[in-house]
Amino acid sequence: MFTDWSINEHQQTNTNAMPLTFDGDINAAVDEALAWSSMFDHHPTLNELWRDLRRPCSEETLVQHLDQRADLLVDAGHVHVVDGMRHPLEHHRRLLAKQHLDHTAEVLGILASCSAVTGLAVTGSIAAGKNDEDGDVDVLLVTKPGWVWRTRALALYLAHRHPNGARLCPNMVLAEGNLAIEPSLYGARELMRMIPLKDTSGLSQLHAANAWAHDALPNASMKPQIHVPITTDYPWWWRIMTLPLVGRIVERWEASRRIKQLMAATSTTEAVYSRSVCRGHENAHKQRIERRYRQLGGDV
Repeated sequence: MFTDWSINEHQQTNTNAMPLTFDGDINAAVDEALAWSSMFDHHPTLNELWRDLRRPCSEETLVQHLDQRADLLVDAGHVHVVDGMRHPLEHHRRLLAKQHLDHTAEVLGILASCSAVTGLAVTGSIAAGKNDEDGDVDVLLVTKPGWVWRTRALALYLAHRHPNGARLCPNMVLAEGNLAIEPSLYGARELMRMIPLKDTSGLSQLHAANAWAHDALPNASMKPQIHVPITTDYPWWWRIMTLPLVGRIVERWEASRRIKQLMAATSTTEAVYSRSVCRGHENAHKQRIERRYRQLGGDV
């Protein structure tokens, strides 16, 4: 890890539990947030660090605290460990995140134009502000009830067939009314890092259904929505999918066959497949991150 940081021994608590409350002072909160960032070789900006703190404070208070820390340095708006190694590709990875998002904008605009999609957000590495050369553009979609599997089919089609869709990865598609996520520090940080692209109700409902995340990260809130060009360049079959009777029949058929396929192939408890939830976390990313975090001495 290029920004290696560990949590002091006195900050450790029972890692078998899942406490989202944080009793440490601002010094401990900064150490904890930097420990989290170090797992991703990430040098956070001042705002990113402030949003990641598990203790409420103002950004001005954070700046004052960092000024008093001899072991930390703010350089070009990013927080670094004075004696730590800097990731040599940090700036390049941030440029890649913007390039990959811009390249996928037309595909995202097609998804955003769908009336059945009430929430669309970029998640994962790009939401954290960086990406690798071969990185994906992870997205979360919130749909009206009864539209999860048709919407997923459209997203996968665009990922495989659209000229600018190769990086698109719709790894979470949720129906309104089924938006609760199991509480965890990982989940809180993923939720607060999402970049909204559309919110006609879905993302607002997602945050409301997971108010515990706001308690876990008291300085964070839903990020401002960014604009993507809206376009209705759908494949020919999507119009059929939107027909009331035919669409409902197709939804049931697609849900039934895909859930069976995915459940038979899954090898992790992180993946969830039902008529109202498609969460394809097949690489057990959350479990791997939490395992690494425990090694640093943190609570998940």
